[in-house]
Amino acid sequence: MSAVLDAYGGGWTARLRAGVALQGGRSVLAAIDHRGPLRLQKTLWPEGPEVAHLILLHPPGGIAGGDELEIDVAVDTGAHALVTSPGAGRWYRADAPAVQHVRLTVGSEAALEWLPQETIVHDGAQAAARCDVAVDETGAALGMDITVLGRQASGERFLHGELEQRLRIVRAGTLLLDERARIRGDAHAGYAQAAALAGRHVSGLLWAVGRAPFDDDLAERVEGAMGGEGADLFGASRVEPHLLLARVVDSVPQRARRALLAAWALLRPVLAGRAAHRPRIWAT
Repeated sequence: MSAVLDAYGGGWTARLRAGVALQGGRSVLAAIDHRGPLRLQKTLWPEGPEVAHLILLHPPGGIAGGDELEIDVAVDTGAHALVTSPGAGRWYRADAPAVQHVRLTVGSEAALEWLPQETIVHDGAQAAARCDVAVDETGAALGMDITVLGRQASGERFLHGELEQRLRIVRAGTLLLDERARIRGDAHAGYAQAAALAGRHVSGLLWAVGRAPFDDDLAERVEGAMGGEGADLFGASRVEPHLLLARVVDSVPQRARRALLAAWALLRPVLAGRAAHRPRIWAT
């Protein structure tokens, strides 16, 4: 471990556990516990009391070598929470691994939307990101993840380091998805990366778990909505009656984000019976 990491103790250890419950017709933050640099900055109700918008804040602004972050969000019976972030997340160049583990739990008749802004992976990062989702049989959940490899606007490519990602989704005790990805920035992995991302550096995934089985033509309609945003490569599929995935690969982060938000705008009324209401923080 380098002297730089030794100087600040080898990285931050941070934990955040939040529980959202329905009380008197309002979704409220009923439980909160944190350790280290993870906070819930705000709880807002821009679309009425039934939906709580939570602003997740990581004050250091990015994840560095040796950091270990754990985020647990649970939405109790009948409540609805939308969780987002005030800006892009970052994995910094590091000479030690860094880890983030997100756990999302959705109770009966509850709904959770996990909508962080994009994550930028700096050249030389050693990043491991895991997300575990558990949804009740009568619950609904939706999540979005956009990964940007390198700061290409500044002339940086992702040539060194490694990114590991894992997404595991369980509904009513049944495993629906266990997906893993590993991207290495060295010269030997460059060809594989080019094949997987078609030479582009932005990838995005939106997943949706429904209370009822999705209609057969829903994936086609989602693709149509995404296509209107001019994304390079995109698609949607119903991989299981209650699970729909939408993917995008692009060379422009903003375009990839618009495509996935178009999918979200179409899916939200299906999942939660509500029109899409973009978090206010996205406009700041």
